[in-house]
Amino acid sequence: MSVPPASSPDCTSRRHWLAAALATPALSLAGCATAAGPSTLAATAANWQAWPMPGVRSFDLPASPLPGSGAPRQHRVMVYVPQGPAPAAGWPVIYVLDGNLMFTMVAQLVHNRGARGGDLRGGSAIVVGLGHVLPEGSTEVHDRAARTYDYTLPYNGVGPDGQGRAQGGADRFLDFIAQQLQPRLQAALPMHLQQQTLVGHSYGGLCTLHALFTRPGMFQRHVAASPSLWWGGGAVLRECQAFMDRYRASGLPSALSLYLSQGSEELASRSSASRPPNPEREAAAQAARAQGFGNTADLPAVLAAVAGLRCSYQVWPSANHGGTQLYACMQAAQVGLAA
Repeated sequence: MSVPPASSPDCTSRRHWLAAALATPALSLAGCATAAGPSTLAATAANWQAWPMPGVRSFDLPASPLPGSGAPRQHRVMVYVPQGPAPAAGWPVIYVLDGNLMFTMVAQLVHNRGARGGDLRGGSAIVVGLGHVLPEGSTEVHDRAARTYDYTLPYNGVGPDGQGRAQGGADRFLDFIAQQLQPRLQAALPMHLQQQTLVGHSYGGLCTLHALFTRPGMFQRHVAASPSLWWGGGAVLRECQAFMDRYRASGLPSALSLYLSQGSEELASRSSASRPPNPEREAAAQAARAQGFGNTADLPAVLAAVAGLRCSYQVWPSANHGGTQLYACMQAAQVGLAA
């Protein structure tokens, strides 16, 4: 098919039509922006409605007080339940740490996959967001003090971090999940207890590794994005070594999987001369090298000695430390739905 020359009437009319089509909405938007004053915007905001996601409910459960504080606090639990009948064995379950931030992303990805029509429809899963009720007046998205305590490991000598936040409550947090939350959910929902995934990022990734190394079988699949291996002088690496010593000869009683990841920009920044030194991170790196680990990327080769554990490592392109959170959500939705 030939294309008319730029000077032809046909081409000129097309240009005029395209210009008019583009100009009309632009003029309309400009007019709206000009006409809308404070009173108009206030009236519009007064009519705004919440945008609930299909299938999502939430509830709060008491949490243990932070050390040194008598102030009550609560875990906020967000639950997405797929539409339609559950599989005969129950729905797979994806538990999402930092639920205030990450739950919505994982739940939406899972919902999109299960809500497609016809041949495009895939499997689905229950998604459980593990978050915190924010202190009154907080302007944060999540409670930094609460997550610091709940996601960091107990070990001899642990104290507040450099910002005065209590640490070392991961075992209490995992006890809460195992003893209070999971029985409630299992009594109310059809869950596949052999297809449970735990996903965490940064400190959440640290807690995910702690769960695997100290409570193997509590979850079958573990997604740990940018885990804070440096924390506590590499305390989680000592747990890793104990885990290997325990299961190297006998292997795990049931198959488990671990999905590790980091961002390419995150890795590049660690070797940058402009990055300020962090003595705690460097001490952890030295401890890792002494135990035969260099960094997160080395863990799959080290853990290959444990029969029954499938471990992989992924570098996400153009992602910094915070950016790997989104990739972790996508990976969790994929891993959690895998047969």
